[in-house]
Amino acid sequence: MKQMNHEAVSPVVGVMLMLVVTIIIAAVVSAFAGGLNSGSSKAPQATLGVTPVIAGIQDTDKTNYVPDYPTSFEAENGLLFEHKGGDSFALNDVYIQLQSQDAKITIGLNNAINRTATTCLPTDVTAYLMEVGDSNGYIDPGDKFMLYADNCYDSSDAGYAPEGKALSWKPTSAAGGFAAFLHTKCEYKVIDKASSKVIQTGTFTLK
Repeated sequence: MKQMNHEAVSPVVGVMLMLVVTIIIAAVVSAFAGGLNSGSSKAPQATLGVTPVIAGIQDTDKTNYVPDYPTSFEAENGLLFEHKGGDSFALNDVYIQLQSQDAKITIGLNNAINRTATTCLPTDVTAYLMEVGDSNGYIDPGDKFMLYADNCYDSSDAGYAPEGKALSWKPTSAAGGFAAFLHTKCEYKVIDKASSKVIQTGTFTLK
């Protein structure tokens, strides 16, 4: 009876097993890398113009840093942002960070204006961030939106620095407030919430 030679079977099986293991490992690594890529968010790419808006600053007591408004005083002060070009984004998907030296505050749609305290904003301003002339919730090229300042004051007679007129922000959820004084350069950042990446950064000076 003729006997079959099985000496070459083991090496072939071994090579095939090695190939299968290699393919499985490559598939797992590829799937893992793909999962990481799909989980990372990309911030919108947009160019924004920023214009300070001062409708009025009034204060009956200039010796302190507290808003002391005359009767019936209202003012829609703040920063006007204009979408100059690039990707559209939802106003609820961004927040704005303001900084002057060591003072810093971050404000988004989730921050509520403190209506139980003094504010110079009229009642039709219902949020810190609001579109101008539109209300669909999205900022497209050509659209504008405001970051409203809830208060303003004049500390020209305070006797110690910083002195002068300022716009201020103090949301109900904030531990402290933020003041931007006239003729003082401040920094701003428009930040994408999902990725925590900066859409745009720059400076502004109130005049």
